Amino acid sequence: MNLDVHKLKGKHTLAIVSGMLFFLVVAATAEVIVYLLESKNQEHERSSVVKKVSTLRARLEGELNSTLHLTRGLIAYVATHPDIQEPNFSQLVSEILTQGRNIRNIGLARNNIITHIFPLAGNESALGLEYEKNSEQWPAVKQAIDAKGTVVAGPVDLVQGGSAFIARTPIFTRKGITGLLSEHKPSYWGIASIVIDIPSLFQSAGISEQTDGLSLALRGKDGLGKQGDMIFGDEKLFHRSPVIQSIVLPNGSWQIAAIPMVGWGSDLTAIWLLRISGWLLALLIGILITALVETRAINLELALHDPLTGLPNRRLLEDRLQQLLEHHKRNSTGFGVLSIDLDDFKAVNDTYGHRAGDKLLQIAAFRMQSSIRATDTVCRSGGDEFIILIDDVNTRSDLEKAQQQVINKLTGNALVENRTIQLKASSGIAYYPEDGESLDSLLKASDRKMYTNKRRGQIFGIESVTT
Repeated sequence: MNLDVHKLKGKHTLAIVSGMLFFLVVAATAEVIVYLLESKNQEHERSSVVKKVSTLRARLEGELNSTLHLTRGLIAYVATHPDIQEPNFSQLVSEILTQGRNIRNIGLARNNIITHIFPLAGNESALGLEYEKNSEQWPAVKQAIDAKGTVVAGPVDLVQGGSAFIARTPIFTRKGITGLLSEHKPSYWGIASIVIDIPSLFQSAGISEQTDGLSLALRGKDGLGKQGDMIFGDEKLFHRSPVIQSIVLPNGSWQIAAIPMVGWGSDLTAIWLLRISGWLLALLIGILITALVETRAINLELALHDPLTGLPNRRLLEDRLQQLLEHHKRNSTGFGVLSIDLDDFKAVNDTYGHRAGDKLLQIAAFRMQSSIRATDTVCRSGGDEFIILIDDVNTRSDLEKAQQQVINKLTGNALVENRTIQLKASSGIAYYPEDGESLDSLLKASDRKMYTNKRRGQIFGIESVTT
């Protein structure tokens, strides 16, 4: 009787232990799956924010650069007419302001003393300001003089009231020029200053503290980037794992930070439903699915990529090219195919051995990958031949520019096993749809152009290259 009781207790204990182990294993498996899904969701969420911030950054850089570009003519005029008179100055600046929606005023400071300003109304107090005696503005002026280029300062409290960004550009003249321009040293004339209205600039770029579902903050006062003070937004946002990108200025930078307005990972309902459902999954199913997915991913990686360079192989190339064809046929847009063949590669193998040849192929693959966009694809089609798919090019000229960029980055000296080898290449392009509307026709067109150029001793598949 006591023995049976002990056996019953042992089986009961074993059942409890087995049940607990089963529950723990299933729960652990479910947590791993949920963790992977959470990571994927976080990656997707962050990728979405990165894309939005990239767009905002590009818009702000473009708006600022277009504003600065408007004043290039004035600066050139003053450099060649150092004794510029007020009527000429006012006429030039008036025309600039009709196109510069973000410019409050433009001034000239000969010998670092403001002598000209337009419009004069409301800015009279700025005339005669000596930068060297102004402790707030002189450092930025001195920085521009030392850099011999434009420096964007601000936000700056203006003498005439309000705050703005001030882009200052030193002006240099060459008096009594005869002969070659390079024989005459430039003489410092003074500073051209552009007062850029901050609200107008940000409004034109479509940027505010809350934009497109994002909370934004901008820092880098006086173009100091990470080290600069806040320009707008909450400084604490920079400590909440934001997406941070640099906004490039002439001789400086800003930093923009962004997070979703509702915070990272705010919608956890779906995740918790998946977690609860995952606890109910059987261990065997979880293991089989995990093994199947992992095995399939490894096999797919081996089947679609070149083992030496890690680039997509011919099979993956054809698949991606077919996708591009279908996409661009639907949207009536263009893309390009760039065929590249390394010149005299056989001589490298014959002279230095196949190990050096393999290393040179890896260097070539790295250079090509670093010269294209993330949306483009570099493939090794075999031996020393490569094919690059250039997505979203509007004209053949754009494709030729991309070809030039790739070849410029690809060719040149390469250090292989303590030897300097000249890496040379021939290339040819095919533009969809002009050169073909099928996979084979595009590949044949670019290949044919490449070999034509190789015979001619050219590296570009274009008649002339714009530099």
